[in-house]
Amino acid sequence: MRKADEAVGEHSHDAAAAPGREEPAPRGWYTVIVLGVVSMLSFLDRGVMALFVQPIKRDFNLSDTEMSLLLGLAFTLPYVVVGFPASRFIDRGNRRNLIAGCLALWSAATACCGIAQNYWTLFVARFVTGGAESVNTSGSLSMIADAVPRHRLPRAYAIQSAGVSGGAALSLLIGGVLFGLLTHVEPFHVPLIGTIHNWQLVFMIVGIPGLTVAAIMFLTIPEPRRKGGSRPGGYPLREVFGHIWGSRKFHMPLLLGMLVHAMLLFGFAAWMPAFYERTYGWGPEIAGPLMGVVSLFATLAGLIGGARLAELMGERRDDANLRVLFLGHLIALPLLIAAPLMPSPWLALGLNAVAVAFGVLGSPGFSAAIQITAPNEMRAQVAVMYAAGITAIGGTLGPTLIGGLTDFVASSENDLRYVLTAVQAALGPVGVFLVWKSLAAYGRIYRQRIDDGSI
Repeated sequence: MRKADEAVGEHSHDAAAAPGREEPAPRGWYTVIVLGVVSMLSFLDRGVMALFVQPIKRDFNLSDTEMSLLLGLAFTLPYVVVGFPASRFIDRGNRRNLIAGCLALWSAATACCGIAQNYWTLFVARFVTGGAESVNTSGSLSMIADAVPRHRLPRAYAIQSAGVSGGAALSLLIGGVLFGLLTHVEPFHVPLIGTIHNWQLVFMIVGIPGLTVAAIMFLTIPEPRRKGGSRPGGYPLREVFGHIWGSRKFHMPLLLGMLVHAMLLFGFAAWMPAFYERTYGWGPEIAGPLMGVVSLFATLAGLIGGARLAELMGERRDDANLRVLFLGHLIALPLLIAAPLMPSPWLALGLNAVAVAFGVLGSPGFSAAIQITAPNEMRAQVAVMYAAGITAIGGTLGPTLIGGLTDFVASSENDLRYVLTAVQAALGPVGVFLVWKSLAAYGRIYRQRIDDGSI
C-alpha cells in the first residue's frame, strides 16, 4: 500500500489554478437534484419486491431459489440486453428524453406487478422494469458530468447517490407502511384480471409517482452541453473495449472488486427482510419501516461525509476518490459479518446501520472516478459496462447464491442468518483487496488527464 501511496498520493493541486473550478449554475444543481429523484424512484420500484418475499412465496407457492431468480435474474438480465445498445445513444443523443421516457415505462411496469396472476407474468413485469431502469445509471452519470465542474463531481454524485440510497430505504419504509395499512385486506377478484392480493396493491401505488416526475423532467430539464467532446458520433464498442484494456491495471481490479461488492449488496438487500422475519419474527410491516428509516439516515450521513472527504483528500491526493471507497468498504466489512449473528434484532439493525454508512462512503467518489477517466462520448458505455457487471452479474448471483445455499446447504430456511455471515466472510475481503489494487493506476490516470487538460 505504501508504494501506491508514493506513486499517486503526493501530488498537490492548486485549487485556484486548476481548470474547471467554476461554480455550477443553479440550473446545473437543479438537473442533479431531479436526476437524484429519478434514481430514488428507480430504487423504490426495484427494492419493494424484497419486502414481500414471504407473501409472494406463499401466494404463488415458490421456493427460495425461484424467489431469488425473481429478485435477481428477472431484473438484472435486461441490463445487458438493453443497457449496451442504449449506452451508444446516451453517448451521442438526447439523454434527457431517453431517461424521462424510460422512467415512465418502468413506473408503468412496476404498477403492472400489481395485477400479475402467476410467477411468469410477475417475471415479465420485472424484466420490463429492469430493462427500462438500465438506462438511468449511465445516462444520469453522463448528464451530471456535463452539468457541474470536475471539482464538484463528488458532491453532485453524492446527491444522485442519495436518491439511489433514499429509494432503497423508502422502498422498505413506504412499502412496509403501506403493507401494514393493507394487512387486513383480503384477496379480491377483479373481472378480466383475476385475484389481487394486498401486497400487489403496494406495487400499484409506488408505480404512480414516476409518471409525474417523467413529465416534469421532460418539460423542465435542459440537455447539458457536452464538455470536452471531440467525437459527436460517439465511439464504437471496439474502441471502448480498447480504452478499457489500455487502462486494465485500473479497470480490471476495480470492476472485479465492485462485482464482488455488488453480489454482497444485492444479496443482502434481497434477503434482509426475510432474515428479520425468520430470525426475529419481524414481519414486513415492522422490519420495513425500521430498516427504511435507519437506512435512510445512515446512507445520507455516509454520502455527505464521503463526498466531503473525497473533496478534502482530492486537494492533496490523486487517488482520493477511490481511496475513500476502499476505506469505507474496509471498515464496513467486520460489521456486516457480525450483524446477522446478533442475539437481538435491535443489535443487528444497529450494526447494519453503521455498516451502511461506511459502505456508501465511497459511492460519490466511485462515480466521479468512472466519469473522469473516460472520454466524454464514451462515458455512458464505460458506465454501462460497470452497471452490467454490478447489476446484471452481481444482482443475479448475489440473491441466487444466498437463496441456493439456504435451499440446498442450510438445514432449514431459518439458518439464513448463517448463510449471510458465511457469504460475507468469504467474499468481502476479496472485494476490498481488489479495490485497493486499483488505487495506484487510478491516481496516474487522474493526474495525466488533468495535465493534458482533458478534465
